[in-house]
Amino acid sequence: MSNLFLIIPVVIIYISIVVLYLKQAVPSNQLLFGVTLPKQGLKDTSIKQLQAEYKRNYTLYAVIALLTLAPFFVLGSYFSLSLIYLFVWIAAFLYTSKLPFNSIHRKASRIKRENDWFVGEKRTVRIDATITQLKKSKLVSPYWFIIPALLSVAPILISLSNHDRLLRMTGIASLAMSVVLYVIFTAFGHMKTKVYSENHDINAAINRAARRYWSMLWPLLAIFESINAYVAYLILSNGSSLTFTQWMIGIVMVSFIPLGSIFFVHNKVRTLEDNLADTDGKAILTDDDGYWINGSTYYNPEDQSVMVPKRMGIGSTVNMATRGGKWIQYGSIVFALAIIIPLAAFAVQSDQTSPAITVSDSGVVDIDYPLYDYSFSLSDVKGITLEQELPSGFRTNGTATAEYARGNFSLEKLGAAKLYVFKNTPPYIHIELDGLVVIFNDKEAAKTEALFNELKARLPQ
Repeated sequence: MSNLFLIIPVVIIYISIVVLYLKQAVPSNQLLFGVTLPKQGLKDTSIKQLQAEYKRNYTLYAVIALLTLAPFFVLGSYFSLSLIYLFVWIAAFLYTSKLPFNSIHRKASRIKRENDWFVGEKRTVRIDATITQLKKSKLVSPYWFIIPALLSVAPILISLSNHDRLLRMTGIASLAMSVVLYVIFTAFGHMKTKVYSENHDINAAINRAARRYWSMLWPLLAIFESINAYVAYLILSNGSSLTFTQWMIGIVMVSFIPLGSIFFVHNKVRTLEDNLADTDGKAILTDDDGYWINGSTYYNPEDQSVMVPKRMGIGSTVNMATRGGKWIQYGSIVFALAIIIPLAAFAVQSDQTSPAITVSDSGVVDIDYPLYDYSFSLSDVKGITLEQELPSGFRTNGTATAEYARGNFSLEKLGAAKLYVFKNTPPYIHIELDGLVVIFNDKEAAKTEALFNELKARLPQ
């Protein structure tokens, strides 16, 4: 399977992340799990137990993460689907890889506070302001559901004038989903208050914040589903059935993205519960650990430095309390998406688009294919043959999967070549130009042979 080259950077990322986090179970300069501990603390039985627990949990996580790569090998020749799956896998892996560490970091921090193990200067940090701020949290306005409602009603109204039944059903389905999400939104707004500690302020703060986080999720999902329904309509209204790739992309859009969003909010609420419930609303003593969220994210409003040395791994990280740090952090995410989304879109287009060849009355041959268009005159052709085998070689700038090869290649004995071929589907038209060979075929052998006869007949005598 020629798509195997895609797995190489994934393996490098996987090994790097797993090694980085497993190393956190070994103390380094009195730092363990992102927590600064005194020498006697590192020898404590409870800390030793945490180290053993973390190694077991992270090893299990690493095995499960590796197993989730299995679908990539099942996708076979679907290059775009393989590429999109790997992008989703990398994003999910980078996010979930820190969860076992975050959990053990909170346990180590709690043990440190209970034993009053502090290294260097102590600082008293009160969380009253945090609790007060969270207690003011409110549900987002239900009027946000007006947006998905309008997005759903609009196609219904349009369908009444043009009698487009598919458009009407799309609008109705979208509206129904918006209603369901609104009901869930209302239910979460009235969910039963949970008790986390004997401190009523802590309970109020966590419950109000949790309701707000969830209330933000449901209207956003409603808007997403409404837009997704309209995109599905545009695809279905083209008059052709969906391919396997399009179906799989649709399943990812309507299933995994909402599930991932729900998981994200759940984890955010869980982290808030653990952090506040552990303190029980009391002032805490802390050293520099207080500036490191979950032991890895630096947040220090008193430090104007944008970049600081990492606590985990090598290199530097940003200070998220500074404007520059936020711009770098979030800007890098936007930059990555700006590269990944067009690349994924191009991969899908490549899978769904076949090269088209036309010959003008003036004898100019145009090959139309995204990013790899090419034209030449029949008068420049030095020879044309119909071959049953495709020469071996390597890609210099193009796309190659188990099913097709398109773009610029270097072939054995032939040298520079432009390929627009379906692999394992002979015959292949070889067109020899000055210093270049163009190889083209259709998925159907009869069409390839007909094109060959047309080109040969139109060559200048």
